[in-house]
Amino acid sequence: MAYALALLTFVALSAACWAVSVALYRSTLDAPDPAAAPGHEATPGIAVGVAALTCLVPFPAGYLAGLVVWAVAAFGGLGLPAGRAAVLFAYLAASSFVARLVVLGVLDLTAR
Repeated sequence: MAYALALLTFVALSAACWAVSVALYRSTLDAPDPAAAPGHEATPGIAVGVAALTCLVPFPAGYLAGLVVWAVAAFGGLGLPAGRAAVLFAYLAASSFVARLVVLGVLDLTAR
């Protein structure tokens, strides 16, 4: 039961990372949602799901695995030009790092 609750939490955090990163991407580059292009509708869901699974791996290895997932989504899954994909990936990496720090902080507080 604890793993199911943890996985559900990580899915929510990964979805939040995606949503925040896409919002920052759209405001920075004044571009439409990168997943709105035909043929790329499934990319966010798959990326969020797989990134959530990497959260079960301890930090920092899980973070690095999550970066690989985000890189595949940004550079390969959305068909973006390299520069735009790099901007989206940077936002995904930063938001994912912050989310993992929050989880580590909560775990530290509850372990006391």
